[in-house]
Amino acid sequence: MFGETDPGWEPLAGRLPEGQFEIGKDGVGLLVVGFDGSGPSRNALAYAAGLARRDDAALLIAFVESLNSASLWFFAGSPIIPDAAADLTEDLRDELRGAGVPWQFVSVRGDTARELETLASAYMADAIVVGRSRSTWHGSVAAKLAKRARRTVLIVP
Repeated sequence: MFGETDPGWEPLAGRLPEGQFEIGKDGVGLLVVGFDGSGPSRNALAYAAGLARRDDAALLIAFVESLNSASLWFFAGSPIIPDAAADLTEDLRDELRGAGVPWQFVSVRGDTARELETLASAYMADAIVVGRSRSTWHGSVAAKLAKRARRTVLIVP
């Protein structure tokens, strides 16, 4: 996992003391946002940034590279994944410039819905924000999250 971090990144600042965390019970402190550069993911990012700004929260922006992707190639038995996440970093800086919210960008590999939920759990996020997807190949990430997530899922059109 690698990432880009905004200098103001402090996802747990102002939260309840350790061991007293309850999802959504102490206000929104951290939102996990699925971002792949598509139109729906940009809409989700904009919505999450507005919500984070109003609630004084932070964003954990995640790019999930699917292991089933056509962009995955193998060389000598090990996967070579194009630097799609690095390409998104500059987009994120442009999208979040002036938003006034702390953020961190991470890139992981795997099933998108599962990885977003894993990140949300690991960082004790209050909600996951994703854009509406219409994938008929792998199914909708939003629908998968809505069915199995253990926290609030916001689906932005």
